[in-house]
Amino acid sequence: MPTAQMRISVEEQRLLRALSVGQAVKLPSAHRLRLELLGLLRDGPTGPRLTTLGRRHAEAALTDDETKGKVVDAPAAPVKRDRLGRRLPHGRSLPF
Repeated sequence: MPTAQMRISVEEQRLLRALSVGQAVKLPSAHRLRLELLGLLRDGPTGPRLTTLGRRHAEAALTDDETKGKVVDAPAAPVKRDRLGRRLPHGRSLPF
C-alpha cells in the first residue's frame, strides 16, 4: 500500500531537526499531537523521541535547507548605526 505524501510545516521541520540532534525544545501540544499522529514522534515518560520515520524526515529537511543555501540567522535589513557603532534611535519602522 503506497503511503501518502506528508506535509509538515517549516516550524515542525525545525522541531524535528532540533530533536534529532538532541537539543531541548519547547514542543507545543498542537505540534506534539500532530507529529505523534503522523508517526514521526513518540512521547513517553523520558520525553519526546523521534521514530525512524521522524529521523528520515529530519535528515531530509536538513539536506533540503542545505541545498537551498539559506541563511536563517541573518537579519532582513541591517540596523542603522552612527559613526561610533551605536544604534540610531528611530531606525525602526512605525507600526501605523
